[in-house]
Amino acid sequence: MLGSLTRTRYNLSLMASLWLDTIGRIFDAVPDLATPAQVQDGLREILEDPELCVYWWDWERDCYVGIDGDPDVPEAGPGTVATPVEYDTRRIGMLVHDARLLEAPEFSASFLPMVRIAMERDRLHRDLVAKLEQLQASRLRLVRASDSERRRLERNLHDGAQQRLTTALLTLRALEAEVAGDRGLIALVERTLDELQCAIEDLREIARGLHPPLLAREGLEAALHAGAARATVPVELDVRLPGRLPPAVEAAAYYVAAEAITNTVKHANASRAWVSAVSAPDTLTMIVRDDGVGGACVECGTQEATGLGGLVDRVEALGGTLDVVSADGEGTCLTATFPLSPANEAHQPLTSHTHS
Repeated sequence: MLGSLTRTRYNLSLMASLWLDTIGRIFDAVPDLATPAQVQDGLREILEDPELCVYWWDWERDCYVGIDGDPDVPEAGPGTVATPVEYDTRRIGMLVHDARLLEAPEFSASFLPMVRIAMERDRLHRDLVAKLEQLQASRLRLVRASDSERRRLERNLHDGAQQRLTTALLTLRALEAEVAGDRGLIALVERTLDELQCAIEDLREIARGLHPPLLAREGLEAALHAGAARATVPVELDVRLPGRLPPAVEAAAYYVAAEAITNTVKHANASRAWVSAVSAPDTLTMIVRDDGVGGACVECGTQEATGLGGLVDRVEALGGTLDVVSADGEGTCLTATFPLSPANEAHQPLTSHTHS
């Protein structure tokens, strides 16, 4: 009798030890950021139950879903049982498994709570990834819509208001010839011509700021050179590009440079600026720096910060990153990195120019 009791205790101790080992293997068999299929395969392996099925509770759709994410109804068959994986306040999922697993107290007392943690970790991760993907897609749609609207406005200004003003300018010049003998009228016409010419130039500048035609026509390098030539501080360019880049990347990179140079002119009290655009096999890196007073920030609530914040949204919508380093008295350095497609692999020799 004593020997039988000793063997029973030994067997129970051995079984408990085996279950502790099984429980300890959960987070090895189910890796961090595991897919639903990996979770199910891992549990099948450590429980030696090849038919085990895992279901998650989808609180948005109010139903269970299988490893493919589609709604499903957990149903036990011959020799299997459906065991809820849940807290007192909320559902996490369901396991359909070999009924014999319930014969071990450790399965319900220790194993299921650990599975519950693993499954909830997986669900929370997948929900977070899905939300981030939705946010990324939404930001990208906004950027594309913004670029499309900029191009539309630029075309409308060029083909509409600008053309009408140019027609009026030509008409006034014809009138100038007709009133050449009247000093009073000729002075009035000349003043009007000057105002009209300035208005046309202002309109052209606005149109260029919306979406420079040169950017769409000839690409980022040409647009950067034109922008540097117009800047009111000397801008040194270092441009190493393989040719044309994806239109969305070209537009974002151009606006990074344009906004940074605008801030340099308006706020930095700088004597010089540098713009670098260098393409590697899989990235485009834009660096804009100046020798100004520094102190630029992205989240400080100023007009400058609003512009930089818009650049962050535009860059991150394309999967890129934007960093701003701007210690007081040490100038500002803005670095934007954009991912490129594998097709953009070639390099061309360095071209470096200085515009004053």
